[in-house]
Amino acid sequence: MVTPARDREAIDQAIVRGSDLLKQGKVADAQRAFRQALDIDPENQKIMALLGLTHFRANELDAARPIYEELVELAPTDASHRLNLGLVYLKLNDAERAINSLEASRSLDPSQGRAVSYLGLAYARAGRYAEAFRSFLMAGQNELATEIEVNLTQTERDGILAQLGRPPGGPIAKAPEPMVARKSIKAPAEPRTKPPGAPPKRSPDPSPPSSSAIAIQMTGSGSIQIVKPEHSSPEITIEPEPATNITASQRFVLSSRETTELQARSQAVPVAIQSSRLSQAVASVVPASTSAARTMSGAYAARALSEIATEELIRPDDSADAFEIEVNGALLIRVTDRVLTRLEGVHVTGGDLSYEVATRRSRGHQTDEQFERPMHVVSGKGYLIAMPPKDQRFSAVQLDDDILYLREDLIFAFESTLRWENGNVPGLRGKVHVVQFRGDGALALRLARPLTRVKLPPSGLVFVDAERLAGWIGRVIPRAVVSPLGGPLGTTCVECTGEGIVLVEPAPEGSHAVMARSEPPPPHAGRLEPLEPAPLPDPEPASSEVAPEVADFAADLTAFNAA
Repeated sequence: MVTPARDREAIDQAIVRGSDLLKQGKVADAQRAFRQALDIDPENQKIMALLGLTHFRANELDAARPIYEELVELAPTDASHRLNLGLVYLKLNDAERAINSLEASRSLDPSQGRAVSYLGLAYARAGRYAEAFRSFLMAGQNELATEIEVNLTQTERDGILAQLGRPPGGPIAKAPEPMVARKSIKAPAEPRTKPPGAPPKRSPDPSPPSSSAIAIQMTGSGSIQIVKPEHSSPEITIEPEPATNITASQRFVLSSRETTELQARSQAVPVAIQSSRLSQAVASVVPASTSAARTMSGAYAARALSEIATEELIRPDDSADAFEIEVNGALLIRVTDRVLTRLEGVHVTGGDLSYEVATRRSRGHQTDEQFERPMHVVSGKGYLIAMPPKDQRFSAVQLDDDILYLREDLIFAFESTLRWENGNVPGLRGKVHVVQFRGDGALALRLARPLTRVKLPPSGLVFVDAERLAGWIGRVIPRAVVSPLGGPLGTTCVECTGEGIVLVEPAPEGSHAVMARSEPPPPHAGRLEPLEPAPLPDPEPASSEVAPEVADFAADLTAFNAA
């Protein structure tokens, strides 16, 4: 049986072999190499993207379409896959789907300048000339904008130019010679979204260049570069026929069947027609490149900047969630009113925020006592991005009218919508600070490892090493007791009774200490009873002498569990 390591090696070799074949123009051989790799790993996105490029290069668009559609399903936040799918739809004359894909790509990656230009082509093909005109101007494609502006009213044209901060004189300083020469053209009263009823006939010569006449070259990184033919478009001349003239952009939008039918009904004089700039632009679209393939030595070539810009991209404005754990492990904290958070590891902020040191709360009132490790009240509207230390990770929890107790040092941030109180585990003389949370809201934890959750057995006991107790959920009653001599727990442990779940922090790496131990309830008095608290090296005060904050927290805890 082939081992996973050998599988990865075979996949890398297939990618290198297929990429080399594609550069040599051996498209069919490259496709076979990529399909062999997909037989090993059917959902490998890098291989699927390379296979899609081979079909795009061979103009096998019907074969490329399902590949890119599957890539979008597998990686819905990858802007490059949506861009390439939009280009396939565009070349297949499916304008609306092309628009949807290209708009989604631009939304995911606003830095994609090409998506704006390609959107203009898709808008034009769909007859949405105002949007096409605006997109071409934004992309700097002034010649394409000039070609379709005849389809706009003067009001639409000037309005778009004003939105973009351009003078009403036109998109470029000097308009080029018109693609269509006419005796007189009247500006339409409204934008034309349908072709006129009877355009002039086409002359059989010269025929427009087909998409196969476009030269396609491979770059060193494996991306496709499509080169336009080195020729200029001759003028299109149309004899006087004012009621039936068809513009170059309208001809671009019409399918060949529709154009033929319209021309067959026309009685106009045959004219000489050549492919428009828009048609050439569609034929010259270039897909986004895939990740750089490994070389035979195992090294990697340079990665595309667009890939680096979009991979693991943090988007503060994409959601209203208070806390968001990013793919790279960073914690995104969104502030809309107030959030209590630590500032350790926060190196990026945005918006209008103010900061003040937070203090502990007891019995519904703020105290002057700060948290053991400082926390801050962050107010305003904006966001913070915290990076975790290399040995820790963030975790977020949402409370829905719940009650949760957590050890104070594990808490990184929480929403001010939560009701909270500070306290201590009874019997530990303030050595384990705990925060009680109630109500609705979210909080973020910073942990070395995920917490272990132990369910309390019915009417049973759970003993937890005092240093490893992280908190609890439900009607749990904790109290400090002395661990049995020679047992696996530390010097002091916490006895948990009641109903609920005990949260335990795993021991550090390399430690073999037992974190928790469960015992059934004693069946009768003659059997071994759980150990009662014994005098510690520094004796505990009597119950009447318990520190006020401990007594308050214990009283609240007892009252809650008795409710």
